Parts: sequence; structure tokens; C-alpha cells
Amino acid sequence: MDNTNSNGSEDLGPAVLSVAWTFAGISILIVSLRFYVRLGIVRKLTLDDYTTILTLLFSLGNSVFLTISTSWGLGRHIETFSSEPLSAMYAVKWVFLCELFGIMSPGFGRISFAILLLNLSPPSKIRRRFLWAVIWIQFALDVGTVILIYAQCQPIEGFWNKSINAKCLPPYAQVYAGYLQSAVGSLVDLVLAVFPSTLFWNLNMQWKQKVFLSGIMGLEIVAMIASIVKIVQLRAITQVTDLTYTMAILAIWWTIEANLVLIAVSIPTIRPILKTPKNLPHDRSNPSDNINAFYSWKLAQANKSLENRGLFEPIYEPTFINDISGDENHQTTQREAYCMDAVGARGVGDHSVGIRKDITVSITFDQDLQLAPV
Repeated sequence: MDNTNSNGSEDLGPAVLSVAWTFAGISILIVSLRFYVRLGIVRKLTLDDYTTILTLLFSLGNSVFLTISTSWGLGRHIETFSSEPLSAMYAVKWVFLCELFGIMSPGFGRISFAILLLNLSPPSKIRRRFLWAVIWIQFALDVGTVILIYAQCQPIEGFWNKSINAKCLPPYAQVYAGYLQSAVGSLVDLVLAVFPSTLFWNLNMQWKQKVFLSGIMGLEIVAMIASIVKIVQLRAITQVTDLTYTMAILAIWWTIEANLVLIAVSIPTIRPILKTPKNLPHDRSNPSDNINAFYSWKLAQANKSLENRGLFEPIYEPTFINDISGDENHQTTQREAYCMDAVGARGVGDHSVGIRKDITVSITFDQDLQLAPV
């Protein structure tokens, strides 16, 4: 198929496919690394991991539906379908059905990151209620927008099959709903990007570490930029006379947004495998070196190669457990999702506010030690 139409305009079909599957491949790689860390290092899955799987499935569904739509001609101007009107109808049908994935994928990605922050946050009612409010607002708007899109025409096929005498809402109804949903999504991206810095900034650590951690936890700001561009492109919905072309532009940007959200929420969880042993701290007693017990496995592996153990072997590897204490009744809540082990994590009389690190000391023995006969 020629990549230009009769007017010399570019066919956006190849661009749609390139964006859809390039980002899908990157997302699969990042999510695979995430689950390598979760299953191989942390050895535990939490709710944010399951919502990440759901996010990836919606993202892949988006790529599949866009591929089908492109095979029917998505990305071409409507006038190029003069001899094949059926192809134009099916191109619009599949990109229309694809909007479900384009909305729910970034939505569940944001929800996944909010749940991750819930696991990291101190047990402060204000913080937790705020994050739960973000989760439910995002979910409600996403579901409401999807319902409006699919219910705008009765019967639903009236959206792509103009030969049917269907009753449809005016195009601006979907546009305004899309503006609201996308604007809230952009705001949520900003909130989730800034929120982690409020957790790290008051910790006793070097400012470079604070900036680095705030940076990798704040990658949602990149997804926010794509979301804003998508808002601008929402006007394509009103271009009902050339939907096969204008919807391709919108599909490109909702695909970029969905995958950037997925990548941004997964990168912070793969930090342990990005840290090389030479960059790992050697001093296990420094509390600023470990914000989370999430990295203790890599630390133990690095120290294995650096320390000369001679004939002594550890019975148990050291376990680092960080508790984030709250400000209400001085209760301590352990974030076990980011700990290698929970043994000995609770201290009965410890009511200090802050981050506590317990160290389980290794017990060693000399292999050549022989007991004298009695």
C-alpha cells in the first residue's frame, strides 16, 4: 500500500503501528524487569504489581486493536476510501473500540503508582486518605468516560456505520468528557510526581540522594506532558468528516501517554538491578544508605564479593528491615513488600518517630574447628 494518498498527504498508518509496538516492546521489557525484582529479590507480589499487569494488558490490547484498525486503513484521509467505503467503516469501528484501552491503561497505571506510594507512606491518615481519594477519582472518571463513549450512540454501531438510523449525542459531548478525564489525569500525574519528594525530603540523607530518589519516583511528569498533548488532540473527535485520519493522530498520543505512565510507574521498582556492586554502600550501619530494605539483597551480594570470609561461612545473610513510623499514637507499620524478611522486625518498647533499621547479625562457624574429646 502506498504511504501517500491522492493529495500527497502522508498516511499515518505506519506511524501508528511504529508507536504502538515500539512502546509495547519497551513496556514489556520494563514490566518484566519489575517482576524479576519482585519475584527474584523481594519474593513477594503486592496489589500495585497486579494493577501493573492489568495496565500492561490494556496497553497490549490497545496495540492489537490499533493494528486491526490500521489494516483497514486508519491513518488515511477519508477521500482515499471513495472506492472502498467498507474499509473506512471498519477502520473507524476498531479505533473507536480501542478507546477503552487508551483510557483504562494509563488510568490503572496511575492507580498502581498510588498504591505503591500507599505502601511507602507513613501511616498518616491525611496522606493515606489523600492517595485513596486520588485512586477513586481517577477510577470513577475513567469508567464514566468509557460508559459515555460507548453509550453516545444507540445502537452503538451507529458511530461507525452511518447507514444506520442511530440516535447519537453531539460530538462535543465526548470532547468535553475527554477534556475533563484527560485534565484530571494530567493533574494526577503531577500530584504523583511531586508526592514522593514529600516523603524523602525530610529524611536524614545526602541531598543528592534525595534528588535522585525524587527524580526516579517523579517520572510521572513525563507522562503528564503526553497527556497534555493528547488534550490538545481531542478536537479530532469533532472532525467527523475525516475520522480515519484525525483519530490516528489522537490514537498515537493516547498510546504514548498509556505506555509512558506504565514505564514511569515501573522504573522505581527496578532500581535494585540498576545499582552496580561498586556503587553500593559498604557501611551497613549508615541509615542514609538504605531508605528501603528493598535493596538489601543487592547489598548482601555485593559484600559477598568484597569481603574475605576465609574459612568462615554465614549461616544466615544479614537482613535489613526499615520501619516507617507514624505520627499517630507512635504506631509502627512495617512495609513488608519491600523487605527481604520480616524476622525480628517488631520492637516492643521502641516508640521513636522516624525510620528504624534493624540488623540481624550473621552467625558464623569455623569449618576446621574440631571438638576436643571429653
